[in-house]
Amino acid sequence: MRNDHWKAFFLACRDVLGQGATISQFSDSWCAWTTFAALTHGGIHYWTCGVPNYFEILDTHIEDGGLWRQAFSYDDIAHVVVPKTFYWETEGGPEFQSGTKTQNIIALSERLNRDGIDHRLTDLVLEVKLY
Repeated sequence: MRNDHWKAFFLACRDVLGQGATISQFSDSWCAWTTFAALTHGGIHYWTCGVPNYFEILDTHIEDGGLWRQAFSYDDIAHVVVPKTFYWETEGGPEFQSGTKTQNIIALSERLNRDGIDHRLTDLVLEVKLY
């Protein structure tokens, strides 16, 4: 996938799914991703977080120090998974609460199709997988 496709993908995610946050309780959007480096060096690792802010979605990478806390080069992103639902729970406080939030991955898929971005849609997730 070219850099401009990745940028269009993340902008579509932000437009359709909404504001991201580092804690799922406060996030309107959620995704998981891994990199080729993570797959080839030291085992498999996936990060999870809300979709980056508009100003963090740059031409060649996700901005360093933003919502995702470090830079991720589009050339290195191997797999992004956007779940239809994601779990949240309160952190701290006197009363524990938890639940799930739903993301409109069908609307996201329709937008990605209009933008010419290859992806896979199932009942559970929307994903871009490059391996």
